[in-house]
Amino acid sequence: MDNFSETDYEAALDRFPGSAEAIDAGLEGFVNGYGNLAHDDLRARIEELYADDLYFNDTIHTYTDLDDLVAYLGKTGDALDESKVEVKQIMREGSDVFVRWSMDFKLRVIGREIHSRSIGMTHLRFDERGKVLVHQDFWDSGHALYAQLPIVGFFIRRAHSQM
Repeated sequence: MDNFSETDYEAALDRFPGSAEAIDAGLEGFVNGYGNLAHDDLRARIEELYADDLYFNDTIHTYTDLDDLVAYLGKTGDALDESKVEVKQIMREGSDVFVRWSMDFKLRVIGREIHSRSIGMTHLRFDERGKVLVHQDFWDSGHALYAQLPIVGFFIRRAHSQM
């Protein structure tokens, strides 16, 4: 699945009420898993972090199958030269966890090095084992990623300046 759908997100919240039992273990796994997306063992860390049945949306793609998510994030990590995600704040309410973060990454596209920094927030729900059931990101992927790309970025930056 691709793109964000509020209906899919709301359905996932209904389907996966989450558990407060293992939030601490789940958060530890989340922070370790996303600390460096360019790390060689990213696929194994993601496979360990998420439940088999899940809802994941990073504002670019949506996944409900663990194997598809591992492949997507593995491919993303492979494309990065450097990556650092720093957790700034964690807020909890019942089984809901909100993580405010900043992300820096570097990659090469068409021979050009791109360095991007962005901020965002992730809504998480964990199961009783601390595995992620729901992962919904809220961040400006257009500014953080697409605006940095050759050609496409020109048009995004131009449209942004016209607003």
